[in-house]
Amino acid sequence: MRTKLLTIIGFVLLLGACVGGKKVQGPPKPDWVTNRPTSPMYYYGIGAARKSSDVSQYQQAARQNALADMANEISISISSNSVIHAFESNLNFREDFTSTIRAQTQQDLEGYEQVDSWDDENTYWVSYRLSKAHYQQLKEKKKSDAVTRSVDFFTSGISARQSGDVRLALVQMVKALEPIKPYFSEPLPVNIDGAEVYLGNEIFKEISNTLAQISLVPQTAEISVKVGQAIPSSLLGFSALFQNSTPIASLPLEVTYTEKPLRNNKQRTNANGNASFDVDVVRSKKTFESFSATINLNDILTEAGTDPLIRRLVTRFNLPKGTIRINVDKPVIYILSNETNLGDPLSPGPLEQSVKEKAVEMGYLVKSALEEADYVIRIIAATSSRGQAGQFKVASLEGTLRLETSKGDQLYHKPLEGFQGRHFELKQAGEEAFKEAKRKIEISYFREMHEAITRR
Repeated sequence: MRTKLLTIIGFVLLLGACVGGKKVQGPPKPDWVTNRPTSPMYYYGIGAARKSSDVSQYQQAARQNALADMANEISISISSNSVIHAFESNLNFREDFTSTIRAQTQQDLEGYEQVDSWDDENTYWVSYRLSKAHYQQLKEKKKSDAVTRSVDFFTSGISARQSGDVRLALVQMVKALEPIKPYFSEPLPVNIDGAEVYLGNEIFKEISNTLAQISLVPQTAEISVKVGQAIPSSLLGFSALFQNSTPIASLPLEVTYTEKPLRNNKQRTNANGNASFDVDVVRSKKTFESFSATINLNDILTEAGTDPLIRRLVTRFNLPKGTIRINVDKPVIYILSNETNLGDPLSPGPLEQSVKEKAVEMGYLVKSALEEADYVIRIIAATSSRGQAGQFKVASLEGTLRLETSKGDQLYHKPLEGFQGRHFELKQAGEEAFKEAKRKIEISYFREMHEAITRR
């Protein structure tokens, strides 16, 4: 008995030694890992993921990669009667579309089955397949449902246009694109009102036709305004008309002003098809500016709930535009000056000359008739003796610089004080004080008056 037990123990030890000396091999690498399977009956997807401590995480990653691989195998052919073909010159759009559709295809995959899985020390692999007949059957069902929804939106848009609701017509037609977006590469033939049409192209054609029949008519084609003045809404109005006669209510508009961006640049037309805007103040140095209105297409697209791909397509349309020419006239300044040096009148005064030069430089007209003026600048300046400093005589200048509208409203007031001049002769000392005040006008005072005008 003891001999038999020793024999069994020895056999077990020998077997353990054999196993310990040779690594146990797992299942051999299947052929599908390196040689992608092909079949007239199935789509295949092969996915792999690097192993980590989280088993479920890397297995899920491999499955997603397999489905993405399967989606890439499902070819996308571009029909000559499709939306994509119409925009084929835009290569970036075609690439974006293909990428978007593949992502959608992966998301919509149904009925696939796992064929096999395999892993080595570092990588986990999985293989899926999907019946081509089953995929095609599901696709045709989804496409049929999408076409039905699209046609409903489209015909609703046509009806809205016929009843005069142009804004709703555009919204519904844009909405009609959303259901058929995955099929933009296909012709989608349908029968509408007894005519055979390709749905995607027909929708785009009618959106284009609708936009082409909209006109934005300026209520005033050309206006004139002076720098520093506001432009009231009564002068910046537009009428939205369909087929040049029917007012379009609730149409979203946006305006651009060539001088600067406007904060309140969006508005919808009222029941009479009118919308008005305003400009707070004109500061332009040009001879004219343009004020233009067009359809706020982004508002239409937002209401329709479209995605970026459709937005890119729709924004390629030419939009109606109305423009008002704004002639920018130079403001007229009248200068009233009373300048004396040690009691002697100065005409023209040095400060008056400085103001005039800066005004012309800044684009103003300076005239000698008060009744022609938009603004009046009043200058009072006088020098007086302030004694002597060493060998020099000292003179100081005091006065005021004031800007008013032609109606007498004060826009700017600056005391003139602290300007001193020194010279061996008192008169020249006064002239030096005037030079100091003149330099201040050139450097800052006139700029401040200009800002008081333009920031009203």
